Amino acid sequence: MTGRSNSTNHIRLRPAAVTALIAINAFWGLSSASAKTALGYVGPFTLTLCRFLPAGIILLVLARKQIPLLAMGAKDFAKLMLLASVGITLTYTLYFTGLGRTNSTDASLLFACEPILLSVAATFFLSEKLNMIQWLGLLIGVFGIWIIAGRAEGNWLALLGLACECCTGVIAKELVSRYPPLALLGAEMIIGALVSVPGALAECSASTHLVLTPLALLNIVYLSLICSALCYGVWYKLMNSTPLSQMSAFILVQPLLGPFYGHFLHGDIVTITVVEGAVFVMLGILLTQVNALRRDERTPELVEQNNK
Repeated sequence: MTGRSNSTNHIRLRPAAVTALIAINAFWGLSSASAKTALGYVGPFTLTLCRFLPAGIILLVLARKQIPLLAMGAKDFAKLMLLASVGITLTYTLYFTGLGRTNSTDASLLFACEPILLSVAATFFLSEKLNMIQWLGLLIGVFGIWIIAGRAEGNWLALLGLACECCTGVIAKELVSRYPPLALLGAEMIIGALVSVPGALAECSASTHLVLTPLALLNIVYLSLICSALCYGVWYKLMNSTPLSQMSAFILVQPLLGPFYGHFLHGDIVTITVVEGAVFVMLGILLTQVNALRRDERTPELVEQNNK
């Protein structure tokens, strides 16, 4: 690794990376509508298990020639366990539980909040410095989040799940600089899926009419192979060489496409209140990201990782 001056720390995204980020977020935009359909047949823990266990196995098979995880130290292994149990199990059981109590359109619009949540996580866990304009953007964005979530319990549970994922993104960014991305991601998914097994068993034993229809299986396969193995695999590969703040801006593709998916697949209707909240969130993101894109304010740790 070599250090560079602050004037050259900003990384210009290659066209291939931009295309990949747009594509995977377009696929992720359909995930809420797809998961909403699957939740009509299985519970949140079961869906988490079915989504991430096959994807994790596939990723480990693909990374079989580059798995130094067995030599992982106790400190990094503890971080991996935290990343898996919070970033996979807790994140998605909360998100799927909330999704089951709201509509897929509201849930997909909440993904617009992730850049705001990532900024908050970077502020507290990476000690990134924000100026007054960026703090104003955070406050405006949080106000927009409050409007979107409203009084719906499901929206708040889904938002809490997204917040968990954003917090663990800091851990993932650190570990992916030391371990092969696909191997790390595969291990994270398998561990996270296994942690969800007790909850899945409880759901299956409590259900008296558990039937996996072809429609349910189709949506689970989409969530596992496309949204998890493919999209997360590409995301982790890019995360090793791309600033997280730049990548997070592409998450906005999800709330742009999500309402269309929700409308055509579930007949969801976007209310004026939700649109108003989305406007505040977008304004908040603009204020928090504009300076980050104009001049790099990342921490030395992230700079060093991106200059490998």
